[in-house]
Amino acid sequence: MKHFMILPLLTLCLTTCNKTSPYKEYMENSMQTSIRWRDNTTGIWETAGWWNSANLLTTVIRYSEVKKSDDLYPLIDDIYTKAKHYQTGIDSTGTPTYCNNFINDYYDDEAWWALAWIEAHKITKQKKYLDMAKTIFDDLTTGWDETCNGGIYWKKNPLHYKNSIANNLFSLTAIRLYKATKENKYAEWFEKNVNWYLQTGMINTTTYQVEDGTNENCEPNRNQHYTYNQGVAIAVLTEAYLHNNEKQYLELAGKIAQSTITSQLVTQEGILREMRPEIDKSNDGVQFKGIFIRHISLLYHITKDPVYKNFIIKNAESITTTNYDKTSKSFSYHWHGPYIEPNAAANSSALECIIEAYDLTK
Repeated sequence: MKHFMILPLLTLCLTTCNKTSPYKEYMENSMQTSIRWRDNTTGIWETAGWWNSANLLTTVIRYSEVKKSDDLYPLIDDIYTKAKHYQTGIDSTGTPTYCNNFINDYYDDEAWWALAWIEAHKITKQKKYLDMAKTIFDDLTTGWDETCNGGIYWKKNPLHYKNSIANNLFSLTAIRLYKATKENKYAEWFEKNVNWYLQTGMINTTTYQVEDGTNENCEPNRNQHYTYNQGVAIAVLTEAYLHNNEKQYLELAGKIAQSTITSQLVTQEGILREMRPEIDKSNDGVQFKGIFIRHISLLYHITKDPVYKNFIIKNAESITTTNYDKTSKSFSYHWHGPYIEPNAAANSSALECIIEAYDLTK
């Protein structure tokens, strides 16, 4: 008699307890496609670009985290081993040129790689990844000077242009190294750079849009708004709140988030896009939207504001219904559709949204 009472309960649990996210299959298929597109010789996704590849790696790491799986740890290690000595070209004498330890002529590129290795260390516990992030960060500090009263440059050789993305990535790398190491120097750099950045006017407190950078007079450029600038600024301010426990940082992050999801950076239906249509398909801009989702997801996990969760899921729904190709099992440029063509960076950018939607619905 007991058996007949227990079996129906087990059957009920199998149908109600093992809920499967509607994004699981899309996520797994898209990740497998991304892995196939990687260049096994260099270790990176060459067609996606150098800095993009750091973000594709970050997507692999986040996928492993939400799946609670170490299956892709060997892939992460392969990227580390092969790409840390990467040929960038050939000089005038015919000698190959390299970037070593993920250090090149662009401070923002370097910071993307540093952040990826911090995340790799977090899930794998391999010290070499954290050591690499420290090495990269040491180079980032060489971009700081007192021009415009502080901040780091975007580019070196020669030093040029103090902008939002380089400085917010610098701050984000600093605070996450501090959280990983508890070494005070990283917290000091974080506080110093955040305090400087908030005085520059690059966060437009009239519109709560993040301006791209500063001009030759150290004044902020206007009307150059990109989704990734919004997202990384949100992350830095959220981390500042967690570090200092001062709510004004979280309130400012919320204002930037709200401005983004109700402005010219979304379609009439509320689907994320770039302000200028050509940016969505450009070599750099193709990566931007996924970066925004990555960081508004952080804000959601801290605030639990359902507006952010609903935005992520709404965009994921649009991506899977209008921007997915069943043949290539990949996503393309426009999250509001239609699917145009296969592209490794575009696929990974949309995949970031699918991963976060999966994590919220699994």
